[in-house]
Parts: sequence; C-alpha cells; structure tokens
Amino acid sequence: MMLKSGEAVCDRTDSHLHGDVQMLLGEALAKVDSLGRQFFLEEIDFGRKIGQTVCVATKPGDQIVYARRPKRLGLTRFVKNRQAKPCSSVVVVLKKIGDDKYEVRTAFVGKRPEPEPWDARFFSQQANPQEAERKAREFWDGHALVWGSEPIIPGTETTACPW
Repeated sequence: MMLKSGEAVCDRTDSHLHGDVQMLLGEALAKVDSLGRQFFLEEIDFGRKIGQTVCVATKPGDQIVYARRPKRLGLTRFVKNRQAKPCSSVVVVLKKIGDDKYEVRTAFVGKRPEPEPWDARFFSQQANPQEAERKAREFWDGHALVWGSEPIIPGTETTACPW
C-alpha cells in the first residue's frame, strides 16, 4: 500500500483494524498526504456510503455501560440500545517507521473521534493537555461505541462513569 505522497505503508501484526476496513485501506491511503508527519490521524471521506460506524451520538435515556477492550488501558463508553449508522469515511492512524515508510496503528469506518479520556499518553504530548482532555471528555460524554461491536474483557463492565 502507498500514500498519495509516495511513502509505503505496512500493517503491523498487532494493529487495530476494525470491521471490514481492510478492504478499503488501500483506497483510503492513496488519498492521504503524509506532509512528513511522524504520527497522525486522518479522516478520509469516500463520497459514498462505505460501511457502518459503531461510534454514535448518544442522548438522555440511552443505556450506557463502560467496559475495557483488549489492549486498552482504560474503560470505553458503550451504548446498548443503539445500532451502527451508515458512514462514508474511514479514519486511519499512521506512524512513521522509516524515511519513506509508515505503519497502520489503527483504522476504522467512522468520523474522527477524540481520544478516550483515559489516554494520558496522548494528552501529555499536546501543547495544552488540559484543553485536550476537556475536549476528549466532552466528546465521549456525548458519544459511545455500539454495545457488541467490539470485544470486551469479561468482568470489566460497569455503569459508573470512570472519568
């Protein structure tokens, strides 16, 4: 696979490719210019429905539960009474691993989310960590992953908000 800017892209063995994004990855990456960035997230709109996003807006009365997903350091917000929504975009996170090479860290059908509120690694790298964390909490207080769309670690479910 190649980026629009010419760099090769490989998938690491422990990347987080969600759902059917694998078959869209080559087309998505061909639209991305790295701009020489070391680590970045890019949302690519295909201009057509390409799948379903499992990250949905929530509203009062939704059945919210938190649980830990494998290979995650904190709990994720889930909604039990909602379904995935049609979507026209893919999000990819890429990390530079050589002069002309990137690796895929994660990719999924959906819109650009904020990092989850427990991701201190992300916040510590921001110019204004408190503002980045506030935006993340605001986003995840109004969004959740559809319950059953992602594997969880059994026994980690709770209705208490961890942030």
